[in-house]
Amino acid sequence: MLTDGGDAGHCSNGLTAQKFREATPEERTVYRTWLRGIMLLYCTLVLISVVAMATYFGGGKTQLTDLSVRQSAASARPN
Repeated sequence: MLTDGGDAGHCSNGLTAQKFREATPEERTVYRTWLRGIMLLYCTLVLISVVAMATYFGGGKTQLTDLSVRQSAASARPN
């Protein structure tokens, strides 16, 4: 005995193609605006994650301590 919404296999609360065609122009505009906002949010999160990973893994850091140790050892020789 199924009631309205009782079958989880056929649950569709999203916007289908038929519902989109039947929607008013104002509803379509709201849907497109919402969709763009969600896409912008996820793209921003991906960009922030990439920058954070690049910063965390030290992309392009120069180790000045190794360079200064080699140079000072070389200059300590008597001429």
